[in-house]
Amino acid sequence: MSAGWSRWVVGDPTLAEPLLEALRAELAPVPAGEAVMQKLESGDLHCQLILYFSPGLQTIARRHGAAPCPPPDSNGLSLLLGDGALIQSQA
Repeated sequence: MSAGWSRWVVGDPTLAEPLLEALRAELAPVPAGEAVMQKLESGDLHCQLILYFSPGLQTIARRHGAAPCPPPDSNGLSLLLGDGALIQSQA
């Protein structure tokens, strides 16, 4: 297991719901103390949905093509799945 976080640029948030539903099904239930968080970031022309996988979810993150990254900044971050306490720990 990696000690760090991973970041997956999903893309257009208006088209992301089928991917998010598949991820929810894959991660049901999310292991205790782990989370997938989401953030909308400005892209080239449009807003992009970015998912952040906590350290214990690296196998699943890699399966989706996520890249290693530092812990996410809590500004604009929201919980998609798992332990919401991890957002406060990123503040």
